[in-house]
Amino acid sequence: MDPVSSVVFETERLYLREFVREDAPAVFEYAGNIENTGFLPFSPEPYEDVLAFIERKLADQIESPRRKYDLAICLKETDEMIGSMSLILSEDKRQAELGYLLNMRHWHKGYATEAAKGFLRFGFLGLDLHRIHARCDDRNAASYGVMERIGMRREAHFIKNEYTTVFAKKGWRSTYYYAILQKEYLMGLSDGDHSPVSGG
Repeated sequence: MDPVSSVVFETERLYLREFVREDAPAVFEYAGNIENTGFLPFSPEPYEDVLAFIERKLADQIESPRRKYDLAICLKETDEMIGSMSLILSEDKRQAELGYLLNMRHWHKGYATEAAKGFLRFGFLGLDLHRIHARCDDRNAASYGVMERIGMRREAHFIKNEYTTVFAKKGWRSTYYYAILQKEYLMGLSDGDHSPVSGG
């Protein structure tokens, strides 16, 4: 697949496209780094697992009807792939969970917030979703900061609800849950700004 022709949508500085096998080294750079995955309940992924991850993404792309949109985040200026963001739809295709992981070399630049805003637009205007939610470790201020900046509200704080056996992270973890409804999202748009996101 040609990465240029596989763009799903664009934002001011980014474009989000389908994964290709050539993305493996870029994914390994952030998914294989314990600092980068510190608040996630899994260990840094070996290269073989990254290859398997990409194969799953390629399979998701041809699923019909499609339920998983896991996309590569790329810089328009350089075409560098800097992370991934996903929207996983419920069985009835009316709700979805937003997730993201960004290469730490590109933290604190607003890229995650920008991509997440694009994904909300894609989900609510392109897929006509009713509700989008997200969750994170309650110590991960950067992650829930993204959720708040894109207009999500905190719906729940689950205390010690997830257990991980991963070395160096072993133990119970607490989780914040955030969400936003389609009608809430639409209320925040300006007049004439209700067209779906642009793609390639």
